[in-house]
Amino acid sequence: MKITTKTKVIGIFGDPIEHSLSPPMQNAAIKSLGLDMIYIPWHVKPQHLEMALNGVRAMGIRGINLTIPHKERALNYIDSVSDEVGIIGATNTIVNDRGKLVGYNTDGKGLLLALKKEYTFMPKGKKIVIIGAGGAARGIAAAMAAEGATTVIIANRTLGKAESLASEFSLKIRSSTFEGIDLSSEKLSHAFKNAHLLVNASSAGMVGENDLDLPLEQLTKETIVVDIVYKPLITSLLRDAEGLGLRTQGGLDMLACQGEIAFELFTGQSPPVNAMLEALQGEFK
Repeated sequence: MKITTKTKVIGIFGDPIEHSLSPPMQNAAIKSLGLDMIYIPWHVKPQHLEMALNGVRAMGIRGINLTIPHKERALNYIDSVSDEVGIIGATNTIVNDRGKLVGYNTDGKGLLLALKKEYTFMPKGKKIVIIGAGGAARGIAAAMAAEGATTVIIANRTLGKAESLASEFSLKIRSSTFEGIDLSSEKLSHAFKNAHLLVNASSAGMVGENDLDLPLEQLTKETIVVDIVYKPLITSLLRDAEGLGLRTQGGLDMLACQGEIAFELFTGQSPPVNAMLEALQGEFK
């Protein structure tokens, strides 16, 4: 493509950033629609996040996605947030609205869209178990509760963080019951019984990270197991779940769906879904 002074810039901040597949996905969407725009990845360390976001304003960058570890910290440096971000306490998509940075969160909405597409899954009346208590977990937990989940259990290595998140959301979202537990076998075994959805929203299982050791045998055949990690494409969690005959969904589906939502926020146009998904799948051939 030809880069000019009129070319709009969007991108992603992360530390690390090498794992991100957002650039090929979003640039495929841009190319498909013939937009004068480019999507760029930037390696931004936590101590430089404020300066980087000030640079978004100064340089007129149209929008930024955020990945690990910036989703919560970024709230300190932007001007306003959407209603869901006010509840979630984390943002993964920032739009530059004429110099004002507005935070959105597409994580939970992206997962909901992916589950509806593949399994017509609806959270209403369901029991949800989420592994992790970071930015992605916050977005997913809030989205599930907003759609009517009866119970949302947050399981995390650090019990205090899980309990803190469950307590916070219990005050903000009264329609669902929240519980925070650790990753002990006894706690997980109890939580997994009658669960309709299990989501790994932590980095466990990602290339270079330790795998999860979960009592999947406690789940029923109706349970859907989701791993938001997409490198590797088939994690050990998904492999083990499939071996037990459980329904599964990998992180690529959620990534594609949250990318669709972010693209529309950045451009105001409907995303070319097929072009985005094909670009993602192409990264694994």
